[in-house]
Amino acid sequence: MHVLTGHYGLAMNEATGALERLGWLDDALDVEAALKRSNAVIAGFPTAKLSFEGGAGTGSAVATSFLGTKGATVDRAQMLDGGRIMNRLQFETVGFASNSKLKGRVTLAAMPRHFTLTQTLTGHAAAKVARIRIGGAALAALPKSEWLVPGRVLRRTNGAGKGWVFLVADVPGQSLATNVSGEVVAQRSVSQLAKAGTTVALTVLAAQAVSAAELSMFMTPNKAVQVSYQLLNLAGKPVGAPVVAPWNAELGAYKVPLGTLKSAGAPGKPNWEQAVYHNWYGRHRLTVTRVSKAPMAVPLALFGSGGLSWYITGGAPLWRDSKGRPTGTPIQVSKNWHGQVWYHLYSQPTFRGPGADTLELTMASSRWGPVFAASHAQLSLVGWSQAGGHWDESALGCFGESITYDPDVTLNRAMVDDVRPFQVLSKTKWSWTGNVGGADFLRYATTAKPYWERRLGRVRSHYAAPGPNLTDVVYAGVSSDGAIRATIRTQLVGTDDVVRAYYHLDYEFLKDVDYSRLAFFQVAADNYADNLFAKYAYGNASGAIKVAQSTNHKSKGYASNAHRGIALPGKSPWVLLYNNQRTGDSLPERFANVGFVVRSFEAKIGQATLTTPHINLTRTYNGKMSQMAFQLGLPHTPGSTWCGAPCLGKQRFVPKGSRVRATVEYLVLPANKSRYYGESAWLKALAPSLFDHPEQIRQVAANNQLVVQATVGKVLRAQPVVVDAEATQAKMGMIGPGAVVADLTMSGGLGFVPVTIAGLPRHGGWRLQRLLNGTWVTYDPAVHGNDHWQAEFTALSQDWRLTFSLPGVTKQRVRLVSE
Repeated sequence: MHVLTGHYGLAMNEATGALERLGWLDDALDVEAALKRSNAVIAGFPTAKLSFEGGAGTGSAVATSFLGTKGATVDRAQMLDGGRIMNRLQFETVGFASNSKLKGRVTLAAMPRHFTLTQTLTGHAAAKVARIRIGGAALAALPKSEWLVPGRVLRRTNGAGKGWVFLVADVPGQSLATNVSGEVVAQRSVSQLAKAGTTVALTVLAAQAVSAAELSMFMTPNKAVQVSYQLLNLAGKPVGAPVVAPWNAELGAYKVPLGTLKSAGAPGKPNWEQAVYHNWYGRHRLTVTRVSKAPMAVPLALFGSGGLSWYITGGAPLWRDSKGRPTGTPIQVSKNWHGQVWYHLYSQPTFRGPGADTLELTMASSRWGPVFAASHAQLSLVGWSQAGGHWDESALGCFGESITYDPDVTLNRAMVDDVRPFQVLSKTKWSWTGNVGGADFLRYATTAKPYWERRLGRVRSHYAAPGPNLTDVVYAGVSSDGAIRATIRTQLVGTDDVVRAYYHLDYEFLKDVDYSRLAFFQVAADNYADNLFAKYAYGNASGAIKVAQSTNHKSKGYASNAHRGIALPGKSPWVLLYNNQRTGDSLPERFANVGFVVRSFEAKIGQATLTTPHINLTRTYNGKMSQMAFQLGLPHTPGSTWCGAPCLGKQRFVPKGSRVRATVEYLVLPANKSRYYGESAWLKALAPSLFDHPEQIRQVAANNQLVVQATVGKVLRAQPVVVDAEATQAKMGMIGPGAVVADLTMSGGLGFVPVTIAGLPRHGGWRLQRLLNGTWVTYDPAVHGNDHWQAEFTALSQDWRLTFSLPGVTKQRVRLVSE
């Protein structure tokens, strides 16, 4: 294989983010560093002025209003696709004050090395001419101008060679020019106005971020690269004839038309009572042929209908090599089921040298090997009323969503919204279950302005791994007052028992914080808590510390200071909301409970280092429903003697330079054994009376506590497990057959336990072995060959990490061996 996997910039959530980063694209995927860097870039980057126009001469009109669906003013810019590789937004309703009949739509598609602005005009004769002008200080700072292709490709740079390349596709009536003001003008003119309107597309590349070979690809895509697509059946055999993927100028990528499961020979719908359907994958072969000798990052847009998987709520794609081994090449998943049902997958693998390379795209729906596949994708809200903000959806299997995220809280509820249990019979088996959301991160208000919730702003999302063994998605942002920087890593576990997500929380205090309210994680959310959980409890692995009944308080907030800063001592502290009383929904919500276990906690505040977590009990009143919520917080004692002098004797104060890190295991637990139809051994063994009882989460807290020791390699994290491979061999690539690069002993675990081996010099050529009765035995639960682990290429360190799913047992020893 000649496929490289690096060279990815951090994708932004907003259209402005793509423009602000232009000219500053690099390969860094460190979220914290990227956040700091992007904020610095924004502060000093010259402004580019954009103008969208229609008509010619005295009939010219300039766009004056940019709105969303049906003129929506809240979500004006709607996110079509969002993630690590492509961010695509649209203004669905563009108006022109001087010509009310002229209608427009503007789209921005941004990938790591380029972005494309597209305008489509309809409704009036002026729509025969569509035009985009770009100018301002950003171009004034680029005095050197060079036409690479007259009338079509223009390079503008500064003295250091940094700048932009402007490009329009070679289509009839489309041209590129500059005017006397130094602006760049892209225009498309037609003699007859088509029903679909007139479209002009302007692609802008960061001049220093593309090689000569890549620039040639953008200029003459059909000559520089050929992308051939072949649909495969479950056995990997070709179905139909191969198709050459065309270049799409509006995306700046080769657009690959992916076939459905049904067109590859699968039945119209699955029978989930038969095992074969759970591991029925979508398989697709791509052959990428290049003529250049230089490395080339080839942008791919792989589009398919909802039939790409068994059901749109799931779907975990990954690239595999000719032996079926996951390669770790990054891939983005965007989807929509709001009136329009589709998958948009994006990838940008880098290929070295001329010739052809072949990759297989495999899509897992229900299971990946022995585990139900975990997936995490951006879910477009376009088509759902007038919404259009950033929304994510994660699922276990493909039977309905498991946890959804609203990173920017555009729907004004919480960062964690809809939450649903797994394999719980709400209405029918293998389908959607009742909603028991939500939860939230960083609940913070100052003493001076307690009414002003300081939410996270400028949230950046990084999708490191969309699944299927373990997802890995980061949300990073800064509180609206600039005082607290947050990095929140979410990981949904591929397993067979319950919805289990690990949240790794990292909060840095950039300023002194004098607060009236401060919480790092909260269940349920202030504005998403309408399940009428009648009881609540907290405790540790030894048992419950407190069990209490919720009251019909009809209020919000803390009842008293006694409800704040409650210590949770002991091993595996936990909290639980249970005894759900809500009835009357089409999908009953009373068959699940929610809670979390604190797996690690460290707060360095002032002169103190705290390892015992503390919680707050707060009241919620959402939808006229009274219940309680738990907050992960800090001690709350007069004078804050626990903190020392840096807290200035204040009860609610955190000094600049403090840092809080924690890992919580967020759980959605079945509340009624008669409604649970899964095959999890520990749930089937649990007495019916303990399903809606604190003992259930106590058992999870105690039995899923992982203790890990490594005799080869280094334990980086115990939960979920991450072990860095033996550095002296793995890092240098000096690994012979039979070499052991990781050897670990692990105690505990429920369901399936993800184990990640990091720091590997290649994606393939490894065997995972378990020690059974004194003999090392290869662990290979494959169903269709090499279909039980995932790979992830790490751009910063230029190495790989492999994640395996092992059945949880009391104690086991495993190792990774070179083939």
